[in-house]
Amino acid sequence: MQASSVKIAWKVMLALGIYTAVLGLLWIFPTKTAVVAPAFNSFTAQSWSDFLTGSPKPAELLIIVNKALGSLAFVIALFTILVAWKSYSKAERWSWYTFLVTGILTWGTAIVYNLALGYLVHLIAAVFGSVLFVIAIVLPAKAILSKKSA
Repeated sequence: MQASSVKIAWKVMLALGIYTAVLGLLWIFPTKTAVVAPAFNSFTAQSWSDFLTGSPKPAELLIIVNKALGSLAFVIALFTILVAWKSYSKAERWSWYTFLVTGILTWGTAIVYNLALGYLVHLIAAVFGSVLFVIAIVLPAKAILSKKSA
């Protein structure tokens, strides 16, 4: 049972990495329409196009910041995929602790940020990622943490 929990969990963590990569790419490329405009409208109750027309420099800064966040998410996703594939699949204890700390920080921040933003689509995406994270971290915990260190 414990070995099968690790087999399932590392695949869930791998899926989480792929999911995060997709989210990161959505923040990098179609930023204005997919990320910035709906979130801006939801948070400020103002039109994105009016803001873009009236304040082009601040609007451009907001776009750049979102692209930077997307790039960061994509790099985190690549890290998640690599560690899940190479170490988590082998039930290495350090990888479990690494995912525990970084996952709580990353997905916890995403939920709090999106709650503050008030944009339901992004909040649902963050909650979905958080659920995948919890499954991937809780499922193999007993097998990984009870395993004797080499």
